[in-house]
Amino acid sequence: MKNLFRIFLPLIAIIIFVNLYFIHSDIIKTADNYPIWMKDSSGNRTDQTSGLFFTGEKDGKKMFISCDDIGKINRISVDESKNPPQFEFTEIKFSEQVSTLFGKFKKRDMEDIYFDSLNNTILLAIEGHEYSSYDPEIYRKKEGIYELTFNNDILSFDSVLTIKRLKMPEAVYAHTYDNIGFEGFSETENYFFLGLENYQTKTNDFSDSTIIYIVNRKTNDLVKTIGTSDLKISSVCGLYSDGDRSLFGIDRNRRSMFHILFDNEFNVVSCLIKPLDLSTPGHPEINDVLGFAPESVTFDKENNIYVSIDPWKEIYKPDIAQRKRLSQEELDNFYSFVPIMYKFKNEF
Repeated sequence: MKNLFRIFLPLIAIIIFVNLYFIHSDIIKTADNYPIWMKDSSGNRTDQTSGLFFTGEKDGKKMFISCDDIGKINRISVDESKNPPQFEFTEIKFSEQVSTLFGKFKKRDMEDIYFDSLNNTILLAIEGHEYSSYDPEIYRKKEGIYELTFNNDILSFDSVLTIKRLKMPEAVYAHTYDNIGFEGFSETENYFFLGLENYQTKTNDFSDSTIIYIVNRKTNDLVKTIGTSDLKISSVCGLYSDGDRSLFGIDRNRRSMFHILFDNEFNVVSCLIKPLDLSTPGHPEINDVLGFAPESVTFDKENNIYVSIDPWKEIYKPDIAQRKRLSQEELDNFYSFVPIMYKFKNEF
């Protein structure tokens, strides 16, 4: 019964949001030629994409790295000169050391990804999955933020070489749980930002809010713990910081994006929330599919926002009337749970 509540309470929140969705005048609309299926012309695709980060441009194409809930990392290029933009990806290989470590995980649940240009490393948020009656907190031995090194450069690498778990203050793990961890992660030169997916109640059910932790990356001290109840943020499933006192994030449960500004003591000065226009590629009128679960956010150098969804498989399908408007290829994308990438102008 507990597991049923954990599944359906976020779903109820999404249904309530969708019912209110179209009365908002401040919905962030998708950019021209977007969204696009995260699938290339050869049929290669991502799967349960939960993390996305813009790394630069190469040969006139936008370059990204992504991570999937199923334990894969991809290097992505998007050719925006085409209509619709042309998507290509390279699945990243793991060295023997990395594969050996991941082999010890019950599930390699990768949730957010970040390129740390200061240290030329990739930072990866991984959720814990190993609850057992013998050791109820065994999942905490694996969850957290991992640092990865790679071959070549960030625009052309194809292999991850080494991996290590970063030390974080113990306090940031106080409210993690089996399959509930840091789905949002970002950094600046001075700070780490960690977003808990959701604050679980005492009966392990989803609540109406969560927690964001700010860690001084030079001293490893926890400098701020922010509860989001008063901010009206239900979940954190993606984070992006463009400065020490500015933080963007994705609230999957409310299908929205937020922007928080802090003062020098990291008190919240303002929190602006805008719903996202999550439509079907090629069909802007089909924008109420409940299974569109936004779980990542990144910005390019022109300050455009990119978001990808991790399809909520149980409800990732249009209704019967909408299906009549879709081609067989589009229906197949739904049936095989192909993620979608969105692009938005920054309206914050």
